[in-house]
Parts: sequence; structure tokens; C-alpha cells
Amino acid sequence: MTWVAWRLQRNVFLFFVVMGLILIAYAIVSGLHIEALRHQWLGQPCHGGNGFAKKYLSLCQAQNNRYLNSLSANVYVHWFAVLPTAVLGLLLGANVVAGEFDRNTARVAWTQSITRGRWFASKVAVALGSLVVLAIPLSVTVTWFLRISNWTPRISTNGFTYGGWLPLAVGVFAFTLAAILGTVLRRPGWTLATGLIALALVAWAMQNDVRAHLVPLRSTTLNISAITKGGVTVGAPTGRAPADAWLLFSGFVPTDFANAVPTSGQASPWMQAVNRCPSNVTFPTQFTACLNELGLHDVELYVADSEYWTLQLREGGLYLAGAALLLGANLLLVRRTSA
Repeated sequence: MTWVAWRLQRNVFLFFVVMGLILIAYAIVSGLHIEALRHQWLGQPCHGGNGFAKKYLSLCQAQNNRYLNSLSANVYVHWFAVLPTAVLGLLLGANVVAGEFDRNTARVAWTQSITRGRWFASKVAVALGSLVVLAIPLSVTVTWFLRISNWTPRISTNGFTYGGWLPLAVGVFAFTLAAILGTVLRRPGWTLATGLIALALVAWAMQNDVRAHLVPLRSTTLNISAITKGGVTVGAPTGRAPADAWLLFSGFVPTDFANAVPTSGQASPWMQAVNRCPSNVTFPTQFTACLNELGLHDVELYVADSEYWTLQLREGGLYLAGAALLLGANLLLVRRTSA
């Protein structure tokens, strides 16, 4: 039974292995290239733009341009990092039961001595084993690439979903989602289309409505310092969130407001009150005094980089918990489904 399941799925798996190997090779070569250019830019004589002799101007401009242009590789790697595992999961899941119905082979298998539970478990084991074989090296490589390229904070929305173990967790969830949809719909095409839409909605909700609540938020208060130069006084903010943090909110909230992202209905009247204060650029001291009278302060709410693996484990755990529930429900459906 395991061999039959492998023969039915091996072409899809081998195709995605080739895709995964191409992406891994591209990420490794691009990452090493970016790292070499960054070392050149940060080293002598350019020092990352932090002071260099005038005679090196053209050289440093060229080095900076080469380094910035090399970062375009991030677009391809981070967008395609999660696609192979998610799409492979959907394809394998659509084939587990719906493919059997489409080929009219489910009745043959179910009338043999093998039980439906064992039949289903064999197909699931082969599919998930194939998925893990692809997802682990891909996840490790992309996680390394995101760190080495330093294109975006790894905990930010643009980097978080594509590194760590989320590509594996999302792929497993995609498989179980497509599998149970295929048991209900019985058509691989409709199963794949429906599964793609459902997976996109779940991922969108996880990113926008769930992720920020899985770890505690931190806040920092921005202060306005008056700087006078050349007879001109301006206000410069200090106390910003760390550069490697995931910034969720920047604006004005009451001083006793909890570390939670305010709704637009809450933030709007606070912002309107602040707009009636003197300019924070021209009159920074008066602006600060006005904020104090209003009982407001300028804050940035963020998730610290130190929460990266905690957030990875919790979000990935939610995907795997959902996958386990879907598998259990699917097994019950298979046992009750007529061929």
C-alpha cells in the first residue's frame, strides 16, 4: 500500500524537489554574493558611508550601488520560499482521496482486505514524509538567507512567514486542508482551487489578526529634543523602537493606555487633539507641554526580535494543531464515506 501511494505521488514530489533545489541553490549563491558585497561596502575605504576621503567618492558610490542592487534577490527568495511547500501540500492533499475518487480506484482499495484507516494512514504518511524531506532543507536555507542578506528584520511581516519552520507547518496544514476538502468534494480540480482560497484566507487571518497576539508587545516613548543649528531650531525624536523589531503602531495614546494596538476609532480623536498643538518641529518644547496637558505621549509598539522563535513555535503550533484536527476529522469522514 505504501509503495502504491508513493508511485501515485512521486512525479509531483520529484517536480517540487527540482524546484526546491533550484531555489536553494539560488538562495545560497545570492546570499554569499550579498555578504561579500556588504563586507566591501562596510570595510575600507568606504566604511558603509560613514566618512571616507573625497578621492574614494566614485568608488564608494559604485560599491553602494552594487550592494543595493544585489538585494533584489531577496524579492525572489522570500516570495517563493513558502510557495513550494504550500503548493506541494495542496497538490498532495488533493490527490489523497479526491484523486482516488477521480480515478475510480477508491472502491477497489476499500473492498480489499486493507482497512480504510490503514489505507488512509499509508497515503498520509507517504505524502507528509515527502513534504518534510523538501521543507526542512528549504526552511534552513531560507532562514540563513534572510539573516545573511539583512534585507528586512526577520520578525517583520516581510520576513517572518518565509523563515524558521513556518514553511513546513504551512505545508502540512495545506496538505490536511486539501485532503479533507477532497474527501467532501471528490474532484481534484475543485479541491485544489478551493484549498488555495481557503489557505490564503487562513494565512491572511493568521498574519493580520492572530500573530500580534501570540507574544506580548513592548512599547517605547518617543521624546522630542530641540536641536539648534545655524540659527534654526528643530525637534528630533529619540527613543525609537529597535531597528530589528517588528513595528506594529506608531502614534499618540494616553499615558495610561495598555500595550495594545489602538483601533482607528480610538486613535483618530487623539490625533485630532495633537494636531491642535504647536508644531513639534518649530516649537518642540511647547509641543511636549501640550502633549502633557492632553495626557498623551508618542509611542511605538513593537515585537522584539528576541521573541522570534517563541512566535515561530506558537504560530507554527497553531498550524500543526489545526492540521491534526483536520486529519482526525478526515479519518472519520473516510470511514463513513461510501465509494
